[in-house]
Amino acid sequence: MKAGKTSICIMALTMIAGMLAGCGGKAKETTAAKSKSKDEITELTFYNADGQEDTWSDPVAEELTKKTGVKLKTDYPVASDDKKVALMIAEQNYPDLIYAKGDASSLIDAGALIDMSDLIDKYGPNIKKMYGDEFDKLKYTQDDPSIYQLSSYKIGGTVFESTGTAQIQWAALKENDYKLPESLEDYEKMIKDYLAAHPKTDDGMDTIGLTLSAADWHWMITKSSRIHR
Repeated sequence: MKAGKTSICIMALTMIAGMLAGCGGKAKETTAAKSKSKDEITELTFYNADGQEDTWSDPVAEELTKKTGVKLKTDYPVASDDKKVALMIAEQNYPDLIYAKGDASSLIDAGALIDMSDLIDKYGPNIKKMYGDEFDKLKYTQDDPSIYQLSSYKIGGTVFESTGTAQIQWAALKENDYKLPESLEDYEKMIKDYLAAHPKTDDGMDTIGLTLSAADWHWMITKSSRIHR
């Protein structure tokens, strides 16, 4: 690891062959790498906030090294409350590549990540081809159109019709003559009307109108991502 800017790559490692030019270290190291023999291996450091120990010895890794002459030395969190990214920022000591998960914005605010736009223009035609119409969504913000990270989100995915995201008890549905709600307003009114008519359950407990799966990481999926959209 070293001081200076790095790049963040939120993507499968199988994409490394197409992005290494955008995820290098200092200029002097890149120049040194070019002067090496083709048989020599360049080792880059990679911190993966969602990862585990990786010896870079599986068939996919070996093929990537064969194609690119590069291998990764992987670091990873050892506990759920790992503060490695915060420590990197404090020490100004970063790996060559990093998947920082929820700490990506902190790295950007600290000026730790490079803008890969020019590198992608020069070395990454296949990256542009892969993202297609989604490429512009890699830009950080409207005010800062830099590309700091590569994401696999929506790449090659299929959008299915959403079902089962909201449910209602038969008892509340019966109160509405079994008419299904056709809007969120209808859904809300049915629940509130049922609560008003049945504030207590048959065993004397308070009637609960709505429950959400909000334990540990699920709170973001159910409460933040959906309600705040």
